[in-house]
Amino acid sequence: MLLAKKIFFIGAGNMGGAILHALAEDAPHSLSFYEPNDEQANRVAEKSKAEKVISIREGLSKADVVFLCVKPQVFPKISGSLSSLKESGKNLVIVSIMAGVTLDALRGVFSPQEKDIQIVRAMPNIAVTAKRGTVAIATDGVEESVLREVEFLFSKCASTARVLESQMDAVTGLSGSGPAFVFQFIEALAMGGVKMGLPRDVAIKLALSTVSGAAEMLRESELNPGELTANVCSPAGTTIAGMQELENRAFRGTVMAAVETAAKRSAELGKSSK
Repeated sequence: MLLAKKIFFIGAGNMGGAILHALAEDAPHSLSFYEPNDEQANRVAEKSKAEKVISIREGLSKADVVFLCVKPQVFPKISGSLSSLKESGKNLVIVSIMAGVTLDALRGVFSPQEKDIQIVRAMPNIAVTAKRGTVAIATDGVEESVLREVEFLFSKCASTARVLESQMDAVTGLSGSGPAFVFQFIEALAMGGVKMGLPRDVAIKLALSTVSGAAEMLRESELNPGELTANVCSPAGTTIAGMQELENRAFRGTVMAAVETAAKRSAELGKSSK
């Protein structure tokens, strides 16, 4: 297994910064990063104590693992700096969290015959900022030892799941964009409570604990979501009445469509990054 002692982040925004901060709590790692936004870079450096470098090339020169944490639209602008690794001969693992940017596009930056560089495509979600994130890792063409190392690194802030690269856009639509959908659902639950007479702070508290409690219950249960829903729906009761309203308004279909639309947008971003 690769012993990742020198880790370099290209981009230290919300997602990259959260992963960096989680790794910064693990002493064996030497961390550096490049972030063009000076204000954000200073915040990350102060909080994490990671080394701030002035160029991508400088960071690459001393890295074992590189996290690509920039927007997919930015990727073409930095590919020239990354291509310098072709001639380096270094043993290097590159972990990309860029939505929509395919392994073929990433490998295209390097020599197709390059054996010393392994590229891993991953999709975390914003819950990494609370160290409760979810990360999907594409296994295509990646050695088992490298997969285990990448899973170990992400374990500092997330749970991981292995998928095929062909499933990554679906992952982006579901778990990548999903937190925003959940935030909206929690807000809607709370607004329903306010409409029916609850103070807003109480409604938010109840909505948040209801969602987190239901998620934990499902995680620990051997039942699937449909079976647990049926257990809550007493005959002619309040919950089944509410469920009928959700069905009347195509709640599940709307959520499914949101995931589908987000996944399609991920694919579009990948095309625009070429």
